[in-house]
Amino acid sequence: MAELIRRLPGAVLRNCLLLAVEFGAIWFLQGPEGAWVPVLLAVFVVGAAVPHGTDAEFVARTSVALLAVAIAVAGGITWDRHTLHDRGREEQAVVAERKTVEDGGAPAPSLRLRTEAGRDLPGPVAMDLPVGARLKVTVDPDGPAWSLGGRPDRPRWPALGTGALILLQTALVVRISLRRRP
Repeated sequence: MAELIRRLPGAVLRNCLLLAVEFGAIWFLQGPEGAWVPVLLAVFVVGAAVPHGTDAEFVARTSVALLAVAIAVAGGITWDRHTLHDRGREEQAVVAERKTVEDGGAPAPSLRLRTEAGRDLPGPVAMDLPVGARLKVTVDPDGPAWSLGGRPDRPRWPALGTGALILLQTALVVRISLRRRP
């Protein structure tokens, strides 16, 4: 029992460090044009390094790292939807530009939208509409988040999924940290 209590602060510290990194990643990933690849790569590296000092092998380290990336992505989606639900403003957007993009397959349309207030919405939209067509969008007046259509419902299921992933990660990190070494 004394050995278990001796390892408990390490387990708590590892989990808190990982949660802090994930929260930072969620903060950086706000909106559709976040720096997805470098941020998620950093989360993966930290997630794989958190079990350092334990006897965790490749599978356990990779599981923690993949859970950390999943939490960052799910948390970012939940945060954006929650922001749009709480303070999103419905506006009309106009198709400002239409391009055709080829991703190695069939050509697909890509649209750039601009609200009637003159704000360019980041990120292309994969819809087939002519230039000048109008769409209803919901925008965050204070940030980069936006979505097609009206105001989204309260993000209960994304929040529940993010919470479940956090609980699973916490259980895994605690289990790895408190496991007896051979």
